[in-house]
Amino acid sequence: MFTLDEKHLDEAKKMALKHRKKKSCSLCYDRGWIGVNDQNLLITCTKCVDIEAVMEDWKAYVSGHADLKEHFSELFEEAPAEEEEKEISKEIAHEHKRMAPPPVKKPFVPGQKRTGLKKV
Repeated sequence: MFTLDEKHLDEAKKMALKHRKKKSCSLCYDRGWIGVNDQNLLITCTKCVDIEAVMEDWKAYVSGHADLKEHFSELFEEAPAEEEEKEISKEIAHEHKRMAPPPVKKPFVPGQKRTGLKKV
């Protein structure tokens, strides 16, 4: 199992701190990161950190280190644009479906219940 070295983790912490958007955050306590996972990868704060900018810096950092490049190769693979467009169109088609109206309840009328067939 891959675990990230401490020197790379320290660089990731600096990147998260560099791209903070807010001055104070109650979620990450002004650090820019919430914690680390079992692979010793940094979990950035989604509330106060610009995650896209951090990912761009991380990609640049990983491209400079050959030992990290093999573990983070999925960062450098570009997703085909056609698949993304299909997913978006499916979501839009689902949103535009018309919902069936709720069933109409008959108002309560007190008295004897009358049915079409009477037993004598």
